[in-house]
Amino acid sequence: MHRWLILSLTAIALAGCALETPAPSTGRLPADTFAASIIGEDPAIAATNAATYAFAHPDAMIGHPARMAIAIASLDAMAGQFATGARWAGMNTLAKQEMLQARSRVRRILGIAPGTASQTVIDALVGAARQLRRNNRPGALTALASPGFTRPPAETLALLGHFPAVPLANHATSFASQYLYPGGGTFPNFK
Repeated sequence: MHRWLILSLTAIALAGCALETPAPSTGRLPADTFAASIIGEDPAIAATNAATYAFAHPDAMIGHPARMAIAIASLDAMAGQFATGARWAGMNTLAKQEMLQARSRVRRILGIAPGTASQTVIDALVGAARQLRRNNRPGALTALASPGFTRPPAETLALLGHFPAVPLANHATSFASQYLYPGGGTFPNFK
């Protein structure tokens, strides 16, 4: 009887492990993603701000594929980091879930295959942005010919220059930005 109980509990425990959702893919933006524009700023905050602005103001991003590529790379990176990083343990769970949902929606629009590693997405988009800033369109197209990108590179580049509004990404990035500072507020308390 005792042996049967142990075997039953072990089977239940193992079944529970099989149902556990794997951690989301997490990537990091390269240290020089924002060049000198964020000297002294926390890179996580800079990334969240870039994504928040881009998705809140899609019309301002039209014709700026390098900026949109950085914004999407930032969303991809921060969605994974918010969901898995100890630094963000106190962040609202719904904000983390919305960031992951927004990442998924933006990836579908951009034509990124499900299951593509976050670092692959980030590296391709940041690489394309770097090449565009150097006026090297062929280099940007090469960067966008990355594994997991299902559209032809020229189509992806055109989409980055005219990315549609994504209300879910707008809401998710704005919501998550409320938790960037200690205490959960948008701005530090200087009292």
